[in-house]
Amino acid sequence: MSEKHVSEYRKELLFRRANGKKISGAYLSKVAALFPSLDRPELLSLEETDLILERFRLIRAGYRQDAMRVHAEELHSELSLIRDFGGSFYIFIDGDWKYCGLLKVGAIGLLNVAVEFGREILNDLFFVSADMSLAVDFDFFEMDGVRLIDVRRWSKEQK
Repeated sequence: MSEKHVSEYRKELLFRRANGKKISGAYLSKVAALFPSLDRPELLSLEETDLILERFRLIRAGYRQDAMRVHAEELHSELSLIRDFGGSFYIFIDGDWKYCGLLKVGAIGLLNVAVEFGREILNDLFFVSADMSLAVDFDFFEMDGVRLIDVRRWSKEQK
């Protein structure tokens, strides 16, 4: 990495951290909505967050990707599939992870599948298994008064 690039990245990190301090309370409320029985959430540093996201971006090209649109009421069954997958997961919540770091959960079985978009979680959830064999992105939106979710799923199975 060039010195200029490193310097720009450090400035960006300082900006992100400063904004993260402003929204950390709201972010922790979102974490609590997803994992109400989680005593102490493990939030990764911004540098670790960036590395994990970049690692996933590099390997997902070889993964099978499925996309579908579901009604908001179907979120519970989609989250149940993730919970039943088991294991550790990285979780990106709304855009807050960019400023506060992503959430790492050692036991996805603690996931509150009854969570609803529009309360604490506003518009986006992204789950990546720690071994990166599965990733699921939920993008909530409303169209003509109907609440919908675009779901994209990447799995290690070859395309």
